[in-house]
Amino acid sequence: MPLEVSFLFGGISTEYDGSVISLTNIVSSYLALYHTERPFSVRNLYHVSRNDGLVREIPFHNGFTIGDLQAYMSDSSTLSGRTLLETFSNVISRGEYVVNLLHGQFGEDGGAQTLATLLGLRGTFGDPHVASLTMNKFAMSSFVSSLFPNDNVKIPKTVLLTARNVDDWPKLASSIQGPIVVKPNSLGSSLFAELFHEPARSEAEIDALLRTIFSYDNSALIQAFIPGNEYTCGCLIRSSDVIPLPIVKIDADRQFCSRDQKYPGNLSRKAVVELDADVSKRLQSAVKIITSSIALYNMARFDFRVTNDGQIWFLECNYIPSLGEDSSFVKMLHDYGMSVLELIPWIAVNSAPLVKTEHFVNYESV
Repeated sequence: MPLEVSFLFGGISTEYDGSVISLTNIVSSYLALYHTERPFSVRNLYHVSRNDGLVREIPFHNGFTIGDLQAYMSDSSTLSGRTLLETFSNVISRGEYVVNLLHGQFGEDGGAQTLATLLGLRGTFGDPHVASLTMNKFAMSSFVSSLFPNDNVKIPKTVLLTARNVDDWPKLASSIQGPIVVKPNSLGSSLFAELFHEPARSEAEIDALLRTIFSYDNSALIQAFIPGNEYTCGCLIRSSDVIPLPIVKIDADRQFCSRDQKYPGNLSRKAVVELDADVSKRLQSAVKIITSSIALYNMARFDFRVTNDGQIWFLECNYIPSLGEDSSFVKMLHDYGMSVLELIPWIAVNSAPLVKTEHFVNYESV
């Protein structure tokens, strides 16, 4: 029986657009193939509206077009909405396999994963605890640091700011010498991430940026800027092993990748690095160690900086990489020899399903 797949996309986070870009690329690629060449069939599309947070089922049919998708998303009044809980319960009753494309808060930080795990929903949601860890840049960096005690992979000096200490940021940041990067702790897509070459001369600007960040995130980071080059490495995760994908080098204006450099029409240039290059081997090795040490499922992507003397610095983990046409992860897939459509059945067949364990222990029977 051919694989049937449903997609969950949209969301209530600031990364809504990134989720739509991922879904649009998948659907466009799917529609471009003759029906007998499609590696799976699409059963339903579930759109989480950023306006009211309700989920609307978009009917998928043989004559479906991208225009239909855009029309359904822009006019939510044509479809009745359900809560995510109601939707998941309905999906389970139909036995659907769901590919989760909800980026950012709630969709990628353990929220949707917890609900899916508790209900027993089949799909690409994975472990909620791991999702929560990877979304927290400060916590994930601390975890990665513990895996490399010999400093084979370093972590930039970082100050964590919360509502309790944000007013003291100038004093706290004074321990970091040189340029700094200010960014949210839990938002993705480099939202509100900015580089300041002379922090002492930019206090008013940094204050304003921190106020903006705290409108969307509970914590922020002030981090030492690492000069050098930025690289990203994705991986496919089977039940038995990890497959590192080709490395992509990202060249951006100002040598810093902000949100503007990460979307179509951006200022960054992405190039696949030769597999036999030393930096490829070292980064793939690091990714394999990190991924093998944590219960990641399906796929992931990791960002690094590499200095001119070859030192590797870990930046963050992307639990659900963008699958947009111009994304780094899709570029890696293509160089590996896999299309974004081939990725879906690969995950469904090869990635181990998350098994919900019992939480009650009967001590008398142990």
